[in-house]
Amino acid sequence: MHLRNGAHGYGVVTKSLHWLTVLLVLGQFLVGYLMDADDGGGGRGRGRGRGSGSGHGRGRGGEDRDDGYELVGLLPVHVTLGILILAIAVARVAWRLGTDLPPWAEQLSRTDQRIITWTERALLLTLFVVPVTGLALVLGKDDDLLPLHVAAHVAFFTALSAHVSMVLGKRLLPRML
Repeated sequence: MHLRNGAHGYGVVTKSLHWLTVLLVLGQFLVGYLMDADDGGGGRGRGRGRGSGSGHGRGRGGEDRDDGYELVGLLPVHVTLGILILAIAVARVAWRLGTDLPPWAEQLSRTDQRIITWTERALLLTLFVVPVTGLALVLGKDDDLLPLHVAAHVAFFTALSAHVSMVLGKRLLPRML
């Protein structure tokens, strides 16, 4: 087992960071959607009918905000996962800057390589934008960030779709296992 990437393929550190990111993001979206579905579980308050809401959390002074969110239930888990995702994103970028990538898979055309490069960049960017805007919304810093937070989710799912399609379509999954 090689720690670093090389001619042999991806190293243990790269693979571990990748799959840890996958698990954290899956957990984050699961918790986020459970918060939306469960009126009493730390998501939106009962009977508020706020739909998507304009923010979540308490105001700067700790008072309840009128958007129905409370720092009970699933919200602390959601916030913690967001912070962990940010930390892993920083680690991934630092690791990526400090190690070379393995050679491209032979079945990838130049166009495929460009798609993979831009998809990776978009996914990494959204690993910063989604949690940072989410944390700002929770802290009540700027409710105007909600459109950016939502747009970053859309960008994430678009890039993820392209990434998964390429991995499955070109049979690249064994490279990351």
